[in-house]
Amino acid sequence: MFDFVSTIAAALIGSIIGSVGAVLADHWLTGRTEKSHRREILVQRYLFQLQDALELLYYRLHNLTFRVGQDAMNDEYFEESTLYAFGRVLAIERIFAFEAVYPQLDPIYSGLGKFLKEHRIERQLLSPYFYQYDRVSLAEAAIEHEGDSFRPRTYLEFRWRYEAENSPEKQWLAPASNAIQALPTSEMDALLTTLKTAAKGIAEKTGIDSSIVDK
Repeated sequence: MFDFVSTIAAALIGSIIGSVGAVLADHWLTGRTEKSHRREILVQRYLFQLQDALELLYYRLHNLTFRVGQDAMNDEYFEESTLYAFGRVLAIERIFAFEAVYPQLDPIYSGLGKFLKEHRIERQLLSPYFYQYDRVSLAEAAIEHEGDSFRPRTYLEFRWRYEAENSPEKQWLAPASNAIQALPTSEMDALLTTLKTAAKGIAEKTGIDSSIVDK
């Protein structure tokens, strides 16, 4: 009788331990799945777009600094495309603030949220001739609101609004355009360094290859 009870008790204990272990394993797997899913969202929706925008602006400023290809562009195209390159980066940084992306990054990619916040391009434009709300205007002119979320406008969307007859955007963004064209060489060099550092920082954490080549 004692052996029978002991056997039943051992079986029950084993069953309980097995159930607890299964629950813990399920929670662990669920946690890993959710973290993996969150990582995919952060990369696809936010980080890849920011890295791409940083690199686009890096090469435009590189062209400005070394006058590579600038002579082949007409003034309107050069002004508009440069304005968009700046605006897209500022737009994505503003979306990061709108949607609280910075604090979401650190649990997935240790230190990345803090790093990107400290290397915002918006912080590099704190000059007396590029006022805060001119930067905000440029950022928001490159943002599209869709439902409960935001996304950066495509170049064609930006152009369509900017080139429209009696375009208010063209008037509102004139101060930003003038400020960008007046950036001194020293600030251009600092911007190039920050752009490269931020893009490389994303690449190192996420494994997304960077198009910026070290020289």
